[in-house]
Amino acid sequence: METRRLLLGDWNAWIRDPIDLLRALPVAGALGFAIGTDAHGALILGVAGAAAWAVRPVLLPRAYDLCVVLALTLQGWGEALGLYDSLHWFDSVVHFTVPLLGAPVLYIVLARLDVAPDPGDETHTRHYVGMGILTFALGGCVGALWEIVEFASDEWFGSELQESNADTVRDLMADCAGALCGAVLLVAWARYSWGSVRRIPGENRFEAVDA
Repeated sequence: METRRLLLGDWNAWIRDPIDLLRALPVAGALGFAIGTDAHGALILGVAGAAAWAVRPVLLPRAYDLCVVLALTLQGWGEALGLYDSLHWFDSVVHFTVPLLGAPVLYIVLARLDVAPDPGDETHTRHYVGMGILTFALGGCVGALWEIVEFASDEWFGSELQESNADTVRDLMADCAGALCGAVLLVAWARYSWGSVRRIPGENRFEAVDA
C-alpha cells in the first residue's frame, strides 16, 4: 500500500483509514471491560465508541473527523480508567482539549447547515473576527452546560462530580482557554482557504474546497 493511501485511505468500506482504527479502540475497550465484568467502563467506552461511529456518515474532512474521535477517546478512556481520580491534572487537560478539538467542529456543523459562513468562502477581517467569536462562544457554552449537568447530577442523584466551587471555576477556565485556541485554529483554517467540504469516499486525497 502506497504511503498516501496508507495515511489518507480509503482502505476498504469498513475501515477507511487510521482514524477508523482509532474510532474502533473505544469499542474494543468496551468489549474488554464487559468481559472483565466492569459495567461502568464498558458503558462509558460503549457510548464513546457509538458516538465516534455515529459521526462517520457525516463525511467530515479528515482533520475535523480526527478532532471528534480524539475528543471522544480522551473523554471515554479517561473516565473508564479512572484517570480523573488518579491524576489530579487530567480533568483540566480534558476540559482544555475537548473544546479545543470540538468547538471548531461545532462551527463546521453550523456552516454545513448554512447558519454560519463556511471557512472556505471569501472572507474578510470582520468575518474572521465573527468566526472566532462564535467558535469561542460555542466551546465555552458546551463547557458551561457540562458544569450544569454535573451540578444537576450531584443535586438529584447524589453523585460527587463537582468537588468545589474552585474546581468548577478551574474547569470553566480550561474550557474557555481550549475554546479560544480552537477559535484561533479555525480562523487559521479559514485564512488559508480550507473549507468544510464533505469527504469524498473512495478517494485517498485531501478534500479540495471546490469539490
